[in-house]
Amino acid sequence: MKRLLLLLGCFVLLILSHYSVYAQNNVIRGVVVDERNKPVRDVGIYTIDSTFLTLTNSDGQFSLTKSQPRDTIYTRHLSFTSTTYIIDSLDFNKRIILKVKFDEKSLPEVEIVSSAPHVAYNNKVVSVMDFEINEKGIYLLARRRRNNSLLHLNFACDTLTELKVSPDYFNIYKDVYGEMQLVSDEDVWQIGHKTAMGHVFEMELMYRTPTKRFVSLFKNIVCATDSLLIGGRYFFFGQEIYYYYFNIGGDQKAHELHHCVNEENRDLMINLLNPRFGTFYRSAGFLDPKPTYDPVFAYDNRIYLFSFDEDKLFVYNNLGEVIEEYPLTFHKYKHWRGDMRVIKKWDKKVIMDWATGKFYTTFTDGGVTTIKRINIETGTAETVYTISGFAFIENLRIYNGKAYFLFKNDNTRNNRLFEVTIN
Repeated sequence: MKRLLLLLGCFVLLILSHYSVYAQNNVIRGVVVDERNKPVRDVGIYTIDSTFLTLTNSDGQFSLTKSQPRDTIYTRHLSFTSTTYIIDSLDFNKRIILKVKFDEKSLPEVEIVSSAPHVAYNNKVVSVMDFEINEKGIYLLARRRRNNSLLHLNFACDTLTELKVSPDYFNIYKDVYGEMQLVSDEDVWQIGHKTAMGHVFEMELMYRTPTKRFVSLFKNIVCATDSLLIGGRYFFFGQEIYYYYFNIGGDQKAHELHHCVNEENRDLMINLLNPRFGTFYRSAGFLDPKPTYDPVFAYDNRIYLFSFDEDKLFVYNNLGEVIEEYPLTFHKYKHWRGDMRVIKKWDKKVIMDWATGKFYTTFTDGGVTTIKRINIETGTAETVYTISGFAFIENLRIYNGKAYFLFKNDNTRNNRLFEVTIN
């Protein structure tokens, strides 16, 4: 018996020593040098999906502890071109050398802007609960110590009119026609204006609707043109979305616009619903899929459908007919296994500038948001602004080339409205 225990102990020690040696050898060590073989410091080492791994030291050296064979890494530095390298199994026993070239012209991922984010509505005793923007200005729901107010600001953020409202109202909703609605749990009011000879001089709340009825009427309406009203409904745990349209002033029938399907997640859900395993997966919390993201926008009597499940952008005319079809590539990268995968830092968000018709998307790294403008013809996206110094911003809106967002930055912990020019 003692002999058996001794053999088992030796076997365990052998296994532990094997994994210890493997752990020590599972480290990539390298150095980044320039064309004169001099080490380059402060070079960023990234994965192919732009995840930051490490920074070279003063001797140009770096080490990676979680790399695997066939992983792809690349370098990034303001003054040098990027170098890509695919890790080999033999690289764990030697030092790899990444050579970069000096580049006087190209400054990748650099933005040169004339302004930094600044407080747009400068009132420290007010906390901004929500805001929206249309061609009439900025509508802002503010909380004070004693009361709440609905403010209408011009684009210089001067207060045009103010209306005291109940603390029960928590949201400003912009409908498909750009009109503003003030929302509480009980009712919804449309925000209107009293005018005289074309001059707006006072806000007023009009056309009260119970919130449940408002939601039932408008929850499926996503956008509208002069002649079409576009709706959308989710099916199969949100992994399918059916877009349809009604002809305004025409028949009352729903016509199919497009049917988007997330095939991978739908197949996964079918497997999870298998009676043999369904109880286990429900109890483990796996049966909680996020809905597919394929947004639709309307601008200048055209409809833009970003079908990320098909990696295509469809453009429709005012009759609901496809007139253009473009690829979508900015949200994915090619994995070393050969398949295309969604970039983890992508926020799954498309923002339309209602004033210009341009489309933007965002990527978040460590809470810092980078805004990129989408080129709809190529399906790519280029960086226009990184909101550095403002981690975890809220309610990002873009209007007429400016980004607006909420952020807490003072001792009062009040949400402040910030703005910055992005292009």
